[in-house]
Amino acid sequence: MASAAPLVDLPRSKSKSKSQLSASTPSPAKTAEKVQARPAVEHGQLLPHQDQFVHPPHVIPRPSYPNVHTLVVVCCHAIFLPNADTPHLPLFSPYQESNWLLAPFQKADVAAGKPGEHETFVSHIKAGIDALTVGTDANHPISSILVFSGGATKRADTLKTEARSYYHAALAAELAEGHLGGGRAYTLYNKGYILLEEEATDSYQNLLFSILRFRNATGRYPKQIRVITHAFKAKRFLELHAPTIKWPKTRIQVQGIDPIMTQDALTSTLLGEEKSGYAAWKEDPMGTGTLLGGKRRLRGWNASTGAKHFKNLEDSVKELFQGVVSDELPWIE
Repeated sequence: MASAAPLVDLPRSKSKSKSQLSASTPSPAKTAEKVQARPAVEHGQLLPHQDQFVHPPHVIPRPSYPNVHTLVVVCCHAIFLPNADTPHLPLFSPYQESNWLLAPFQKADVAAGKPGEHETFVSHIKAGIDALTVGTDANHPISSILVFSGGATKRADTLKTEARSYYHAALAAELAEGHLGGGRAYTLYNKGYILLEEEATDSYQNLLFSILRFRNATGRYPKQIRVITHAFKAKRFLELHAPTIKWPKTRIQVQGIDPIMTQDALTSTLLGEEKSGYAAWKEDPMGTGTLLGGKRRLRGWNASTGAKHFKNLEDSVKELFQGVVSDELPWIE
């Protein structure tokens, strides 16, 4: 199978593991990133020399976003292990559970007839890409930016971020469907319409940090936001997260895609979200308390460096990282 050639121009994502990788065909776990890498070209700005970077024949111009006004956020929930720079990527389907680092509750339960939730994550990815491209043509250009949002939340296993892994899963899905050049995923990433937000450790940060990622890329804040996540988390975003940062309620929507569930599983999931998710965020809207703040720390969040991940923030936005909500936030109407 001649799989290596189509991958030559795919984005590199070099990694080092705790032990040297073997020369044999790697398993998904062996291809997982141990050190997070940044793109060699960051939308028009050449980064310092990296040995995995093949210099392009010309400087890639900085993307221009004259028609973009909508932010599409895909909240990441797991890590796709294979890397984009492995020639074996076409062999690693994102529909195969073994290619994902999943929590126990996300895995398939054959006895109960429950499929693995990685299938839902692929649906989230595809919905995000569709949100950018469906209905566009020469007369109706792309008007959205897609942000995959999720940090390196499984540092004991890999330093690969959830966001980067979702992009790699998007590439793998394109290759599996016969788009050997990387399809829409690679084209949109290369043109700057897919961005990675690689710091978020929970749903509140998914929303806030994606807004800031959009701001860093375009120089302005989005007019509209679409959040793609589990449907059972819609209330959390619409009733808690958005109001907490005073985001206008008419300018945010949730596109919910749930895992496949039986009636009993749905009842249990909704009850769990109400008690452990919604209630916790209602009590601690900014996630800085013992319970939610503790979860962040377990997932690798360092509050002392929070705002430093984003450039040129207004003072009122910086205050959000200190747990202060100002009436001067730039998106307040």
